[in-house]
Amino acid sequence: MTVTLGPVSADLSAGVDAWERAVFRLRLPETWTGAAADGARQQLGRLVDRGGGLLDRARALAAVLADVAAREPFDDARLAAALARAMRTEPVAAGPAATGPAPAAVAHWWAGLAAAERERLAATRPELVGALDGVPAAVRDRANRTRLAAARQVGEAELAGLERARDEVRDLGGLQDVEARLAAVRARLGRLAAIDAAVGAGGERALLAVDPASGRAAIAVGDVDRARHVGVVVPGFTARAEDLPGRTAELAAMRSPESAVVAWYDYPAPQWPEVLDADRSVLGTRVAENASARLASFLDGVAVAGGQGPHVTAVGHSYGSLTVAQGVASARSVDDVVLLGSPGVSPLPRQPTWVAEARGDPVADAGWFGPDPNGLPDVHPIATTGSVGHVDYLRPGSTGAQNVAAVIDGRSADVVADRTAGVGDRLRALLPR
Repeated sequence: MTVTLGPVSADLSAGVDAWERAVFRLRLPETWTGAAADGARQQLGRLVDRGGGLLDRARALAAVLADVAAREPFDDARLAAALARAMRTEPVAAGPAATGPAPAAVAHWWAGLAAAERERLAATRPELVGALDGVPAAVRDRANRTRLAAARQVGEAELAGLERARDEVRDLGGLQDVEARLAAVRARLGRLAAIDAAVGAGGERALLAVDPASGRAAIAVGDVDRARHVGVVVPGFTARAEDLPGRTAELAAMRSPESAVVAWYDYPAPQWPEVLDADRSVLGTRVAENASARLASFLDGVAVAGGQGPHVTAVGHSYGSLTVAQGVASARSVDDVVLLGSPGVSPLPRQPTWVAEARGDPVADAGWFGPDPNGLPDVHPIATTGSVGHVDYLRPGSTGAQNVAAVIDGRSADVVADRTAGVGDRLRALLPR
């Protein structure tokens, strides 16, 4: 099926513009007089009077069609081209680019495939199926586990070959080169092992995204396809694949039977050695901006893949709160946003926003990337009683974790509200406005 609402909207808009030029800009010669001239001017006046209302209605219809086309871009040619782009298998292409297929279009395409074709694609093109937002989570999980196992096998073979090569090296330069390559392979295998451990830790786990080269990954705890509520947790500064076993354990402890929670580590979070790199520094916004399209696509994919239309919450910690703010600005399916220990965000999410600031968290008072959200009147403050510092927000059993779980589960009435006032908040209150 091909839906061409985009071209229809464009044609209608072009027709409106042509009508406006033809009628509203028409000027009859002032020197033309007589009965025919008077009749023509009367008819033009009636046309202008009626045409104004018609043009307004036509513009409104064009806007509706354009909005539907943007939300549901099911044009077959566009989708085919986007899928072709997504089939590229460079290591950096772990997920959809900003110009990739819209999740709603992918879900529509996938639902229209025969079962045998779905199985064939998942088996023969796991790098494509595993990376497509809009494909059901269970299918992506199988494809990405296949990719992960293959990557570990390749890495182990590469490691064995380098260890044999090291034994045959006879000069210092060659030895240094082999040792450097060995270190890189061991580091890559360490990241893959951490992902494998997090996915295989027990319970319902799903590998929704993986880039074997960099270690970027997204791991769900719970059944994303059937959950009524889905939370997507985005980490911040220094986050690495090696953190995934611990983070998914935290999420498992806070998940309810009706929810699923995703550790979204599918972006290269800033690291300490990159602080002075303008493109990668935690002090700048570029990393978050570059990840925003990927995150928005993932969030929308979660909403449409299972067909259940779950309540979706985006949760960002530290620098991840900026990444979330950038991502939800273009996401269409996010119901709530939670900012934990945020150093300020811009723009402030349009969705209902919940803010947690723990006692003794200097980052949460920084206001580096915009106003401290904890001090804004339109946000919902979350109590973090008992938590101290910057990394304690999701500790199992903590007040903060319980409140975040309540937001994810859509139980806003159960959230304990408390606006923690840190040192930075108190200083700002003393400064002249």
